[in-house]
Amino acid sequence: MNKKIIMIAVQVLVLVAAVGGTWFFMHEPAPEPVAVGADGKPAAAEMDQKKEPEYYSLSPSFVVNLQNERGIRFLMIEIDLMTRKDDVFSKVEQYEPRIRNDLLMLFSKLDREAIATAEQRQTLQNEALATINGVLKAESGKPGVEAVYFTKFVVQ
Repeated sequence: MNKKIIMIAVQVLVLVAAVGGTWFFMHEPAPEPVAVGADGKPAAAEMDQKKEPEYYSLSPSFVVNLQNERGIRFLMIEIDLMTRKDDVFSKVEQYEPRIRNDLLMLFSKLDREAIATAEQRQTLQNEALATINGVLKAESGKPGVEAVYFTKFVVQ
C-alpha cells in the first residue's frame, strides 16, 4: 500500500510539472507598463533620452571699454550659446541685433574689479544668459538658450 501511495504521488507531481511547464512556455508575458505623459498619451522612448546639445557662436567678438579712472581698458568676449531645443537658433539669428545690443549694454557697464574673480565672471555669464533669454521671451514668447559659454575673455 505504501508503494501505491508513492506511485500516485509521483504521477501527480509529473502531471503538475507537465501542466506547469506547458503553461510557462506557452504563456505570453504581460506587456511592459507604458509611461503616460501629462496629455494622457504614451511618452515616447526618445523623450527619456536627452537631445544632443547644439551650439551657436555670436560673432564677431564683443569689445567694450571698461569703466576705469586710470586709463582706457578693453574687454573682449567671444560667446557661444547652447541649447537642446529645436528652432531656438533660428530665433537667435532673427533677433541677433537686439541680443547683441543688450549684451553690449550689459558689458559696457563693467569695470575691471567687477570681473576680477571666477565667481564674478560666472555671475556675468548668468546675467548674459538672462539677457539673451529675456530678448527671446519678449520677441518670440519663449526662451530656449540653456547656457552661455565665454570662449574668449580678454581684459587689456
